[in-house]
Amino acid sequence: MKSNFSMRPSINLVVSEPFITLDEFCRRTGYKPSYARQMIRENRLPIRKKAGVNSLIEINMFALTMEAAQGCEVAMQA
Repeated sequence: MKSNFSMRPSINLVVSEPFITLDEFCRRTGYKPSYARQMIRENRLPIRKKAGVNSLIEINMFALTMEAAQGCEVAMQA
């Protein structure tokens, strides 16, 4: 008799803070602020759209989590 269920594991990812400041990102990762700013200029670090030139830079942690999960060949379901 054949079963109709999948043995694919279920993984839940929780992003407790979808956006964090550039300073907090650098504190958590150990990156220098100048390197993080370079990553932003090169579009390697996703940020929230800024309201103005001098507005706060916020790193999009949800986008980084999704990028990391896609590298693991897992099926995404929202």
